[in-house]
Amino acid sequence: MLRNNINTLPSPDNLPPTMAIVKLLLLLAMLSGQHYATTAPNARPPSGELRQQARWEVAILWLPILLKFLFWLWTLSESAVLIAATDYCPAGLSQSIVHYLVRSDDPQGALTHISSLTPTFLAGSVLSIIGSLLRTHCYRALGRMFTYELSIRKEHKLITSGVYAIVRHPSYTGAISIVLGFLLCGLSRHSWLVTCSPLFPDPSIETRMMNVLASTFISMFVGVVAMLVQRMNNEDVMLEKNFGEEWKSWARRVPCRLIPRMY
Repeated sequence: MLRNNINTLPSPDNLPPTMAIVKLLLLLAMLSGQHYATTAPNARPPSGELRQQARWEVAILWLPILLKFLFWLWTLSESAVLIAATDYCPAGLSQSIVHYLVRSDDPQGALTHISSLTPTFLAGSVLSIIGSLLRTHCYRALGRMFTYELSIRKEHKLITSGVYAIVRHPSYTGAISIVLGFLLCGLSRHSWLVTCSPLFPDPSIETRMMNVLASTFISMFVGVVAMLVQRMNNEDVMLEKNFGEEWKSWARRVPCRLIPRMY
């Protein structure tokens, strides 16, 4: 049974509109960074420059599309509910948002809950934004040499300065930060997805559904990290083969691949 009462709209005077607006701005900053950081900066290289791809490497190229879909779906839904939680939203629009997106016996309480700016959300949003900025920096540092497919471009140069003097695969560090930040925000107890989305229409199964959802996303995250680690191995082999001693010298200076002094 749906737990929604569309005749009970939130009272703006009882909600923290400033926190809702700050959270909304952080969401929009996250989305813009996530979208750009999961968009290939260059076209697919010609076949002569491509490394032969394994099947799983071809499959992982669809991952950015899936991530974009999840980023946009969750952010737009969360943002709409946050807008409904402020006095800037017209009553009619607020009622429609509550009707379609809020499943709760207490819509006002649910919107107040979602409007909270929690440490978990702040940590997740900052992590995601930093990851997007780091990945964007890698786009610019590598220029036309940054491709989603493993390749050696014509006149390819080994970039070892800037962030590449700290870790060897900072773009993967950025990607993992983006996804981890998204999971922290989306799976927190104060997110729309957990608090009052149609995914949890019945309070009696909310905890069970939350556990299933968390397990699914965490499993996906672990799987993505495992594929990225394997891809890093393949990329290192490709670069070592192409650049020889130059790559080996760089690898000795920069032994860590993702996190300084750790891994």
